[in-house]
Amino acid sequence: MKIRKLAKTKVAAAPYEVWNAFIGLLANERYDDLAPEQRPAHLVFRYESEVQNGGHLQYFENRRGDHLDETIAALGILGATEQQEILRQAAVLWRRQLRPRIQTVEDFCDAALDGEYSDLDSRFYACSSSIHDYLQSHLDRHQSNYVLVE
Repeated sequence: MKIRKLAKTKVAAAPYEVWNAFIGLLANERYDDLAPEQRPAHLVFRYESEVQNGGHLQYFENRRGDHLDETIAALGILGATEQQEILRQAAVLWRRQLRPRIQTVEDFCDAALDGEYSDLDSRFYACSSSIHDYLQSHLDRHQSNYVLVE
């Protein structure tokens, strides 16, 4: 299991370092290198990062559906049921057709302007609780799986 280690003195002076270490682990480790209990947070973090940066179109374009069903399940594990339902609906759209990779920025812009995921993106951004909230709650309950303070 990959775990980040922090000194007690560092955490006492800057408690946010626990969060930073947690996010660093989720962002920088590969899925296959994480323990099964760490993977849901990793998948949820990746999903949120992509959607915040370019909507569901970017999520699917960059992830190509890798670990899609696991990500849907992971959202439920973390309690993000609104986002889970949104991704479930987005997955139905994604799976309807074979999708070649978008090759250029212009093609990405054209696809985004088509608005296939626009309603789902808007619903995602309007969720009553953010993915950040669910990740923080998960970290609060399972810190020892991610960050050791010595």
